[in-house]
Amino acid sequence: MTRRLGRAGVLAVAAALALTACTAIPTAGPVNEGDGVVATSDPFVPFAEGPRPGDGPTAIVNQFLTASGAGFASDFSVAREYLTPATAESWDPTAQVIVFDSGALKPDFNEVAATVTYDVPVLATLDASGRMVEAADGMRQSLDFTVRKNEAGEWRISSLADGTILAAANFDRLFRPVSLIFASVDQTTQVPEERWLPSNKAATLAARELVQGPSPWLANAVVTGFPAASALEVDSVIVTGGVAAVQLTPESAGDSAQRALAQEQMRLTLTAIPGITRVTLTAGGLSLGGDGSALLAREPLPGSDAAVFVDGRLGVWDGTDLWTVGKDVGGLPPNSTGLAQGYSTARSAWVVDGDTLVSSDANVGGPSGLVARNPDAAAPGNTMELATLYQGSALVSPSIDRHGWIWTADSEGPGEIVAASPGHDPVTLPVPWLAGSTVQSLSVSRDGARLAVLSRAGGKQVLEVAEVVRGADGVPLTIGDPAQVGADIGPSIDAAWVNELTIAVLGEAGGEVPSPLWLVTVGGLTAPQTSVTAATGLSARNGERSLVVVDAAGSLFTRSGTVWSQVEVGPTDLAYAG
Repeated sequence: MTRRLGRAGVLAVAAALALTACTAIPTAGPVNEGDGVVATSDPFVPFAEGPRPGDGPTAIVNQFLTASGAGFASDFSVAREYLTPATAESWDPTAQVIVFDSGALKPDFNEVAATVTYDVPVLATLDASGRMVEAADGMRQSLDFTVRKNEAGEWRISSLADGTILAAANFDRLFRPVSLIFASVDQTTQVPEERWLPSNKAATLAARELVQGPSPWLANAVVTGFPAASALEVDSVIVTGGVAAVQLTPESAGDSAQRALAQEQMRLTLTAIPGITRVTLTAGGLSLGGDGSALLAREPLPGSDAAVFVDGRLGVWDGTDLWTVGKDVGGLPPNSTGLAQGYSTARSAWVVDGDTLVSSDANVGGPSGLVARNPDAAAPGNTMELATLYQGSALVSPSIDRHGWIWTADSEGPGEIVAASPGHDPVTLPVPWLAGSTVQSLSVSRDGARLAVLSRAGGKQVLEVAEVVRGADGVPLTIGDPAQVGADIGPSIDAAWVNELTIAVLGEAGGEVPSPLWLVTVGGLTAPQTSVTAATGLSARNGERSLVVVDAAGSLFTRSGTVWSQVEVGPTDLAYAG
């Protein structure tokens, strides 16, 4: 359909042509310095038009779907024109968003029931707060729209479910991911929760959701500076010159420390949105104030050196060379597997004979005190000194959190996870949702507030993320109920956090073909990848480009784009901190 330009459109085009004709590249005059600011492109605004006279039921519903999607960039007023007056008043377009794989939807009109039905291939769903749940491959949902003629004899929609459906291509243009920032229990570290919000209202909705608090699955592992009764006083965050003005109700002001934390959370959340550089926060019209004590750091970044097992010794790979502990330190015990490295100490941990969790304080924090690897060196005559932290059966590879606690579990699903630390008794944490499952891997997030668990039950592979509830001293107290992520991962053997929101999952080796790899975003979608043939483990320092994979032959591979390159031969295991 071709749209005709109205008078205003004609004048705008004429003005543009006139400006083009009068504009040329200057050839004389002084050089003028610009401000260095490049204007951002205009946001994507899909075109929506109202109902056309004489349109049939399927055309009305088709055009309604287009208009309702466009409503996320406006106010849904055009979409409501397709509804009967009572339905237009009651319909809530933001209650749910169903994202479907891009492509035409084919309607089925039932004349007897006066319904138009769509069989929708679901990619993901969003709730009213922007929480995304990824759908399993092949999931479909049937959507019914009841239609009837109005007094003018025109078809209108009289009944439909709350919410909106969007093609994936339009969803990516109309929505953006925003990380709501909460604080770890010790109030030192940022803990993000990803939400998907309409781009043109991202600041307002992010502020609203931050004030309302974290999702239930995360709530007990984090702290927020906003009291329970907090709310926006004006349901709009105005951004002027890069400054976002957030107005809260008087009930939103807690004590001085809470106000400082609230300011820090709002600043970190909103300044991550393009176009916002500063935030002002008021409660009841007055500056929120605070004691200025809150300062949330990013999660700790693993150091550049990875711990390795090589030539029967503990060692380090610095990204270029391999180093090992000296001969006097001793070699690894037989059947050492599942290496993990700590953040702030030289501690490493692993499993011996499949059932014993051990740790070492040998210097693996860098080449200092180590010796260059010599593949021809004689094997050490003694075994290195180790601390036994926990005795179990069929233990999974450990993970070390930023507080120094070392996590493991019996793989055969007793419904418990163990956290151990030198100088402390092991803490056994009940995890009833794992009872009867086989655990392949676990990994604590770098902020220490979340635990990713890879498990299998009834032949189905599952990746779940649960809150880690701690005392103020960092001691683990409980593990909450999980949120399932990574809807379509296949049989897997290892998982590791890549950054604050992404988990890399390594699939089982598949003969002569490369092992599968998935990048799972907590609160987002899963991106399928591949690794190398016969991969046995993976680790990452910061981001997917830092991924390192170890294969069954004892080779290290790093990734550049989609290509894996062999960089070392000899190591049988590798671990960055975490």
